[in-house]
Formats: sequence, C-alpha cells, structure tokens
Amino acid sequence: MAKKQFAVLGLGRFGQKVAKELCMRGQEVVVMDKDESKVNVIKDMVTHAYIGDMTDESAMREANVQNCEVVVIGQSSNIESNLLAAQLCKELAVKQLVVKAQSTLHGKILKKLGVDMIVFPEQDTAVKLADKLTLRGIMDYMEISSEFDVIEMKAPPDFVNKKLKDLNLRKKYNVNVLAIRRGSESIMSPDGETTILAEDILIMLGNIQSMGKFSG
Repeated sequence: MAKKQFAVLGLGRFGQKVAKELCMRGQEVVVMDKDESKVNVIKDMVTHAYIGDMTDESAMREANVQNCEVVVIGQSSNIESNLLAAQLCKELAVKQLVVKAQSTLHGKILKKLGVDMIVFPEQDTAVKLADKLTLRGIMDYMEISSEFDVIEMKAPPDFVNKKLKDLNLRKKYNVNVLAIRRGSESIMSPDGETTILAEDILIMLGNIQSMGKFSG
C-alpha cells in the first residue's frame, strides 16, 4: 500500500476515527482542531498535531495542509466553518478534498464549491472512508450490507492481459466482476474468457477490505 500524506481537520468523533484508521494503515497523518483537548487525545498517534482554526489561512499554512495529498474535513456540526474551510482548501489548491456533510442540501453546496468527495457519516463509516482513500485504484464504492460493497476500480497492473478465469477472483477473494467499462463500451456480466486491458474500469461485488489484497 502506497504511503500518502493526509490532513484531517476537525477532530470530532468522525474526524478522530478517520485519523486513527489512516494511521493504522501506515499513512502520514496531520491533524488540526481549535480545541486543545481534542488534539491532545490523538497527538501521540499521528505524525503531526496542531491546535488551530481550519478557517484561518495562516494556521492552515503552518500545518502545511496545502502540501498534503488528501485533506479530510471531518467536522460538519458548524456548517459555516465547514464551508469556509472547504473554500479555503480549494484556494490553497489541495490535491484531493474530502468533506463531511450534514445533509443532502449541505452536500449540494459542497459540490458547487468543487469538493472532490462528499461524505455522509450515516452512509460512510470512518473505516470504509479510510479504506477508500488508501486502497489504490478505487474510484467509487457503495455499501450494500456489512459484508458486501459494489466497488468501481481501475484494473490493477497484475490483472492486465489476464483472463478472468485465470485470476479466479471469486475463489481467492469472494469477489465477482459484474461489469467492465472499456472506454465508451460496457461489458456486462463478463465471462471467464474476458481479458482485462490496461485502461479497464472494473465494477465488482465483494468486500472492500478483501479487494485491498489485490489493489496494492
């Protein structure tokens, strides 16, 4: 699993859980919250911890947020601060911005701000979000149940030029390929003779943790 540098802004229960899950996956994690007690709870687990306001540009720059590969805004109770922080992150040109939303309307506003990924905690657990952010090639996922997810993933390098029957994903990982997107073409219910190509997008049914075993 490739190591990335993450920033988690806002250390409520969701933000703390995301930061901890990312650390458990061996990632570099910078956290920031204006509440010193919340920072103190997690400071020994993460790479760097800062006490500061995520709507303050100087505080964000001091924490080097602009150079992190992924920034997660994990606080949504104060919608004004959430939106201002998201806007500031866009102005700082962060590479990937993930923001927790409180409602569908809140999510629509974040989308208009150009947020890359909007998270609804009642749908997206901190564990699932950490998996999605750290597993290589995963473009999107939808949780079907506690055991199964539908995942959209770029074809892993080890799959390229191999037939599905030779990959034996069902037996090895309990994963089924539902469809393959190949440019403008969609291959529905591909059979075992289908060969995976380098630019293929795989739509798969399985467990996101299991897919981490072959995503790199």
